[in-house]
Amino acid sequence: MNVETTPRAPTQQSRPSTYQLLDTELFRRPTHSRVLTSAERVQISFAKARNIVEFYALSLEDIRSLSQAFWDLYSDPIIANDSGATTFIAIQYNLVIGTILDLAGSRADSDLRVLLDDLLHYRVQGSFCLTELDHGLDAANIETTAEELADGSGYILHTPHPGAANVGIIMARLRRKNIDCGIRPFLVHLHDGKNMQPGVISRKLPDRGGSSPVWHAITSFENVRLPAGALLGPADATLPFAQTIWRIAVGSLSLTAVKIVALAYSACIVARYSQRRLTAAGGGSPRPIISYPTQHGPILKALSQSIVLAQFYKYATKAFTLGEESLRVRHGIATCFKVVALRMGLQASLELSERCGAQGLFNYNRLSESFLDLQRATLSDCLAIELLQGRYTLDEAFFAHLTNPPSENTNPLARHASELLIQTRAMLARHWNNSTPGAGPDERTHRSEHFARLVLPQCKRIVEAIGTSYAYASAVDAGIPEPVLRLFLATAMREDEAWYIEHLGMTQVGLFEAEVQANQDALPHLEEWLEMSGVERYIEVPIMRKEWWDDFVETLPVYKAAKL
Repeated sequence: MNVETTPRAPTQQSRPSTYQLLDTELFRRPTHSRVLTSAERVQISFAKARNIVEFYALSLEDIRSLSQAFWDLYSDPIIANDSGATTFIAIQYNLVIGTILDLAGSRADSDLRVLLDDLLHYRVQGSFCLTELDHGLDAANIETTAEELADGSGYILHTPHPGAANVGIIMARLRRKNIDCGIRPFLVHLHDGKNMQPGVISRKLPDRGGSSPVWHAITSFENVRLPAGALLGPADATLPFAQTIWRIAVGSLSLTAVKIVALAYSACIVARYSQRRLTAAGGGSPRPIISYPTQHGPILKALSQSIVLAQFYKYATKAFTLGEESLRVRHGIATCFKVVALRMGLQASLELSERCGAQGLFNYNRLSESFLDLQRATLSDCLAIELLQGRYTLDEAFFAHLTNPPSENTNPLARHASELLIQTRAMLARHWNNSTPGAGPDERTHRSEHFARLVLPQCKRIVEAIGTSYAYASAVDAGIPEPVLRLFLATAMREDEAWYIEHLGMTQVGLFEAEVQANQDALPHLEEWLEMSGVERYIEVPIMRKEWWDDFVETLPVYKAAKL
């Protein structure tokens, strides 16, 4: 199938704003409405997903080549409107269509062309099944099998026991004449929209926490007959597992960009609430609570982070699309981005919610929902271990896409990241050199007890440090205004202030005062930063404006005594 000639979608600069979608009845109906059932909320999220992808009009070539339009979709303010819709889009357009194109895009059979067109235009909903109940992070050990028939006419897909049932998002271990040929992706028809296919058993899980349910399920297979064309990719080759699940790395990057938009959403909501909320201290005249540093500090911090992380995303996508780096280098850059963006997002969501008091706890104001939506597992251990062992480096690949990156002398975050790696290597070598003579072969490897005790607890810290330095370097290279950079740098250094005190001769008071000054310098730019985020017109929650709150109160059930 030739996807090279498929026209690409317009770029973000030439595409009309998605804001016009918010004027439709579909997008004005919130999925967190108390009168909607879970099934109704799922259907609304499906409909929103279809509308968004129809508006973006991505082509198969956009998805295959990871075009700018593909990446733009995940940083569009509309994408944080409904997390359920976002999940459906990510599964459909990246994991499902992307995997088919990567491994079988050159196939010329008409059935596959029809299926791709149906998926692209959302006439068919796709799923992506990888992990099992007994194999989550170790998905390379999944036990679901696809046994090739003796005559080569197809396969038998089978789940051997309940612990190997697929969860949520179909990979199976290909077996040919009792030989394990590795984990391979198969196209499997699960249902026709009304009835499950014979042998496919799905058990719906309870709704997850967060703003929108998506109906994750535990799925298993009882000797399901698949045609020969169900196997994606060449039948006579053993694909590396990392290549088979390459689209997971793409999703790590693209889906995390959605969290940056959500971070800007939260900052904007709390900023507008804090500007209209008045308080009088000590009998004085009422003044907006945003005038207090404890209120505007978290808002400005979150805005600076969202602006800087948006630049990190742009540069990271270049490494994916333009670079010729190995899969693991690109996966490493995505992991750095994901780790630091999720950490900052979770921390900011808590701080911002607290600044709204009880109002921050109610779903209708979206802050608590945003926190739940941000909670996703992030694997940083493997990346840190490979960097410590010198298997590859990330700096050369990442900085190749920057034209004027800051030097290590002007970027203390870069020095922090590089020296954490050096210190950890030195500490590990010291313990290995003092290890008991004649110890087992694993005692001087990453499988040793020394490694587990000394290195694994440091992995997340190391990857966060690398990601934070990349974010700052991206923002400097992009010409982001100095007040944004100073506040981001000051708050980032305070995350590990003990290191800067010990190694750069700074003081705790000095680091604190630098953050205070950066906040003071940033406050006059609040409106400018809110405008830079570009999200405000996409948000309508009750606490942002008095008239919205009054309208919301009128919709609430009323309980009062009957008139006499």
